Amino acid sequence: MELTVFNVLGQRVRTLVDANQEAGSKSITWDGTDAGGNDVASGVYFYAIRAGHFVAVRKLMVLR
Repeated sequence: MELTVFNVLGQRVRTLVDANQEAGSKSITWDGTDAGGNDVASGVYFYAIRAGHFVAVRKLMVLR
């Protein structure tokens, strides 16, 4: 499974998970930082979940 956050330009901000996972419910908390550990700006972001042939993209908003 891969869980990645993107900005509105489609640039990868941070990959939160990139590993095989056992079946079942999972919970991931993003601390609002990019891959370098810097806080991201307030605004709209997207996250993509890829697991096998399943892909889902959803919108999220960061408010500071």
